[in-house]
Amino acid sequence: MNSIVDLYAREKSVRDFLTALQENRYNYLVNSITPHHGYLLTYLSFLEGGDNVFYVASNPYKANLAYESFCKLAGYDDVNLYVADEIVAAELLAASSELKNERLSTIHSLLTEKKKIIVTHPQALLRPVFPKKRFREAMFALREGDEINLDNFVLKLIALGYKRVPTTSLVGEFSIRGEVIDIFPLFSEAPFRLNLFDTVIEKIKVFDPETQRSIGSADEVLIFPLDEIFYGEEEKAEALKRIKDDAKEMPEFLKSDLADLENHNNPERLIKYINYFDENFTTILEYTETKKVFYEDYQRIKDNYEQLRIDLENYLEQISIPDGLNLFFFFDFHNLFHHTPKKIFLSEFRKTFPDLALDGLFDIGGTAVVDYQNDVKALVSDLKANPEKTYVFAFYAEERLNLLGEILRENEIDHRRIASFRELVPGVNLIRSENALSFGFLGKLEVFTEEEIFKRFKVPKAKFRSVIQHTEPISSKEDLEIGDYVVHYDYGIGRYLGIKTVELQDVRNDYIVLQYANMELYIAVEKITLLEKYQGREGVIPKLTSIGKGEWERKKKKIQEKLENITADILALQAKREQLRGFKYPPDSEYQKLFESDFPYEETPDQVKAVEEIKRDMEAGKIVDRLICGDVGYGKTEIAMRIAFKTVYSGKQVLYLAPTTILARQHFFSFKERFEKYGIRVELLNRLVPKKRQKELVADFGKGMVDILIGTHRILSNDVRAKDLGLLIVDEEQRFGVVHKEKIKRLKANVNVLTLTATPIPRTLQMAIVGLRQLSLIETPPKDRYPIQTYVLEENDIVIKEAVYREIARGGQVFYLHNRIEDLDNLHRKLRLLVPEARIGVAHGKMTKNQLEDAVQAFIDRECDVLLCTTIIETGIDIPNTNTLIIDGAEYLGLSQIYQIRGRVGRTDRVAYAYLMYGKNKVLTDEAAKRLSAIKEFTSLGSGYRIAVRDLAIRGAGDILGKEQSGFIDTVGLDMYMKLLSEAINKARNNPPPEEEKPVLINVSKHVDESYVSDDEIKILIHKEIHRVKNKKDKEEVIQELTDRFGKLNEEILTYIEERYLQSLLKRYGIKEVLETRNMVMAVISKEKTALISAETMFMKATEISPDILFEYKRRQLIIKIRKQPKSKDWIFMLSKLLECEKKLV
Repeated sequence: MNSIVDLYAREKSVRDFLTALQENRYNYLVNSITPHHGYLLTYLSFLEGGDNVFYVASNPYKANLAYESFCKLAGYDDVNLYVADEIVAAELLAASSELKNERLSTIHSLLTEKKKIIVTHPQALLRPVFPKKRFREAMFALREGDEINLDNFVLKLIALGYKRVPTTSLVGEFSIRGEVIDIFPLFSEAPFRLNLFDTVIEKIKVFDPETQRSIGSADEVLIFPLDEIFYGEEEKAEALKRIKDDAKEMPEFLKSDLADLENHNNPERLIKYINYFDENFTTILEYTETKKVFYEDYQRIKDNYEQLRIDLENYLEQISIPDGLNLFFFFDFHNLFHHTPKKIFLSEFRKTFPDLALDGLFDIGGTAVVDYQNDVKALVSDLKANPEKTYVFAFYAEERLNLLGEILRENEIDHRRIASFRELVPGVNLIRSENALSFGFLGKLEVFTEEEIFKRFKVPKAKFRSVIQHTEPISSKEDLEIGDYVVHYDYGIGRYLGIKTVELQDVRNDYIVLQYANMELYIAVEKITLLEKYQGREGVIPKLTSIGKGEWERKKKKIQEKLENITADILALQAKREQLRGFKYPPDSEYQKLFESDFPYEETPDQVKAVEEIKRDMEAGKIVDRLICGDVGYGKTEIAMRIAFKTVYSGKQVLYLAPTTILARQHFFSFKERFEKYGIRVELLNRLVPKKRQKELVADFGKGMVDILIGTHRILSNDVRAKDLGLLIVDEEQRFGVVHKEKIKRLKANVNVLTLTATPIPRTLQMAIVGLRQLSLIETPPKDRYPIQTYVLEENDIVIKEAVYREIARGGQVFYLHNRIEDLDNLHRKLRLLVPEARIGVAHGKMTKNQLEDAVQAFIDRECDVLLCTTIIETGIDIPNTNTLIIDGAEYLGLSQIYQIRGRVGRTDRVAYAYLMYGKNKVLTDEAAKRLSAIKEFTSLGSGYRIAVRDLAIRGAGDILGKEQSGFIDTVGLDMYMKLLSEAINKARNNPPPEEEKPVLINVSKHVDESYVSDDEIKILIHKEIHRVKNKKDKEEVIQELTDRFGKLNEEILTYIEERYLQSLLKRYGIKEVLETRNMVMAVISKEKTALISAETMFMKATEISPDILFEYKRRQLIIKIRKQPKSKDWIFMLSKLLECEKKLV
């Protein structure tokens, strides 16, 4: 008996139930069974039988809870989650891609014939799906030696939902370049590269989607459909014809759907046309031979099915389906139910179901255990009152088990630490277990986990594990398309028009064509490093520069002067702070370790690194002034708490400054909960605290009786003085006014400072400010957080109504965002009619600061269910109970606003929903249409996400270097601004500017042929890669990378790469010029370098390379001559090899 499952299985009532199943007796109702009992029974029947087991919960939320518990018991590999959205209209109009991928993962698992527990709920169970045979025939493997017909292969991938792109970096993409095919299949952790020899796969490699470099090899590639509905060209034509023939009229929704079917767009919401593609469609139950189904709460499942039917009827009334059109939405539950022979019904209470023809009844005698939630007194009292019972405390965390042991010893309760459940005895048993669930049996046995004993403690859960293992980080290689704005260091802002090849005397050169205000310019690819894609804030259209009028130089000079002043000030402040010696903090105490172990989640590596770096400086007596930058919910507050604890336990005080009373109050409760048991006094000071109480707190803080004082700008008042201040924590400093910032600056003078910000900082700025100030980046997201289910759809009252009701039903709250204050009254009336039971609050920017804070505080205190608001909620509000966001008029919001607002939900282990709605039947401006298109890609890390992060990065630069800097960034673009900032820092530090590169003129083709790469964006990338060659190692890496990514290099590109390498060698030998005639090349080595050369070594090397290499010595300079054939460029390789021989120069 080594596990909790074995312990559970030893109960007679459980054994009797399992025996009945082994004897093939089903159709039982199991009474007195809590959810945990249900999970354990289901898991035991799965272990003892040879079949798949379906566990049907009543809704997606309950299904997720069950999935977490089964994963804890069985591990990820044996459990699948098969869920759909509860809201019919949302599922049909804008289905969630995350949920779709989970369903496809289940289908994939069932095709492997490995037995599984499949957790589902009515809406998902009743969804139509293609038959198992169709999926099996669609999936295929590619292996070395397989032959590929390229045209058929492309058509097959498109039929399965894959998209052809220039560069493959996301799941579901593929690209073809000559004899190289890149593909990123569903369920793969990384993309694959197929190297072809003619039509045969010669090699299969795995590559990194960010660097595009190969990182290993693979035996095979498994291709699985990307969508639940997939079809080839012939099937598509047939289905479209049948749909048009059936439909007597053509409403808007049908026109839109047919366009999507035609173009393979939005397949996840086209499932209702499944019968036009395959008449043998079925349910997921049909994917397994023996259907063993456990129903968690039959009555609620039935009720939910009835609600599903009603919702569907409402939806169908709204869209008015044309007569004759045969759409299919869901199977009938009762019909499906009666065709499933092996059924087990689980009920928490003793009750009967008249509509069920049951074969038997089981009473397990199971109970739930008491949820003590830190009530040690009640726990001790119960343990003493029932000495004959067997208690098991099965904890995940060793330190928690030790803490419970201390509590039991202090209260003189006998207990036993056991290593295995075999050692169990009556009384109190303590054991460490990673997969325990709590449960009880009446009067006999009770098993507890941390979650029932310690308040808020959460054991690590098997939460959401995305079936897509890789998502693309924001890349420095921005996509460049024709029409994009670009910035040239010397010429300014132009518009990119493409690449033109110019041929002159058998030499072909690529030029980048830019449109300026008064002319077109051809920029040679040698100057490509001076060119960047323009990056400004969303919606900002830069002004094209006029060439030859000094306009660009004036702009640059103005920004350079401003940046020089800023960097000089920062460096002076830094130097001043470095001269000061701070308090030398002692190493961590045992209490510090205990405090840190209270953190109920696993620390991310970024959190650990930040805390270690700050402590190192504190213990060395350095003054800390650190910026901690990380997205909302990434754990910045935990870092602040740990440093605050170290400060207080060393006898010093802490001030925590928040920008709003709401945030101050939230931080106060968080700190108080964590600190008070260690005897640390935490107090709150803001306008809501009565005046008399304020005076008392200020006095106590001055006497050192308050350890941590949290508040708004009130704590910056002159009367607030600490007895011995050690740490100042400033939350979102950029949100304070000038006067308050000056006071903060004075406070900072001689104490440690942590500044917390959720605004991301561009990587280039991170590099630039290293040394300007201490910086910790918290970039690792919390583990296994559920992704926010994001839907983009036309404004729809049914979806709004159902979304609000669903959130309220699960005890949650809703943000409803509309960004026009003048519309809020009408919208408030509309919502009251749509959802009369909901209590609706209002918050907007025209309220006074106090009114606004009171409105939001009422929402936090759950006095209302829906907060109707403007973008005022964009930052700084943390309401974990709010897990539904509805935005109407999404097309009028910036992507960065949507990104930050969406971050207000999904802060807990509940599934969160975001509905981004745009106006009905509206003719959108080009700008709004483009934004909406990007919003539609917002569910993955597509262009919408990139624009949002770029906007926030620019805002971050402004926050660090001053608000007006955002305007400067718009003037010259983000990358150019960073270049100018870097130059300003180097100047302030008296670092010499980098030497300007003046390449020697060598007449070779700098051209990437269409037959090698046809996409201009990729050509620019190749030119950039070639121009980074500065030594032999670079040369070899570039050749390897280009060959890996694009196939075998032609002679022209190899010569181009060699020319770049030769340039670096010429510079080292002081060769300023290479003269080339029809039959001869001549290069003159400078006098200084000639003196360093071993003539003997060079002559020996020349004889190895070629008899065509000759030498001449004139005026103390060595002259190299190489005989050549007309038009031949072999001399470039010969000269490179020769110049490599002098190691001290190379």
